Amino acid sequence: MTTTTTRTMTAAFALALALGVSACATDSTDGDGVQAETSSTPTGGATDEASGDGAGTTEAGDGTADAEETTKAADDSTATATGDLAAVLAAVKAAETEAGGKAYEADKQGADGTWEIDVQDGDRSVEVTVAADGTIQKGEDGTMDDDDRVALDGATVTMSEAITAAIDEVGGQLDDAELDEKDGTYAWEISVDATDEGRDDVEVRIDLVSGEVQSVN
Repeated sequence: MTTTTTRTMTAAFALALALGVSACATDSTDGDGVQAETSSTPTGGATDEASGDGAGTTEAGDGTADAEETTKAADDSTATATGDLAAVLAAVKAAETEAGGKAYEADKQGADGTWEIDVQDGDRSVEVTVAADGTIQKGEDGTMDDDDRVALDGATVTMSEAITAAIDEVGGQLDDAELDEKDGTYAWEISVDATDEGRDDVEVRIDLVSGEVQSVN
């Protein structure tokens, strides 16, 4: 009786051990499966990271392209403004040479690069039209306003210098320039189509003697 019981317990133990081993084997297999799955996750993560790096590189590339386009646009704008300024100054000089005096007013005539320039010659005002191709047409003489003439005679800053100072201050292209009196004080009033969007017809006042910018409106 005792022997039989012992064998039964031994058989039961063996069965339990076998089931335990089997369970462990199954758990181990599951573990390997989990490990494999875990192992695949970093691989997927690496792929995602690589994709992220690729996207980052593309985005950086797009940013570089945008920066280059912005720089090119700025360079083109600067070149245009520089060319426009040079053309205006050449037109003013040509008008002064033609009339033999000091320019005190310049107005742009449309978009074809033609300028109408008033020049002081003693007590007279001479109107000179200078086309983009350098063609000069002299208009009728008029009488120079006495106050304007006195102010211009006392100016040590020329209209060309005032135009250059105004363009340097706000950037852009000249619209018109004139000797202007405000509250009893004369100054060069330079109207500029500024480079910044929404800032057309910016009025820059330049001191006749010092050449300093008095105001920008």
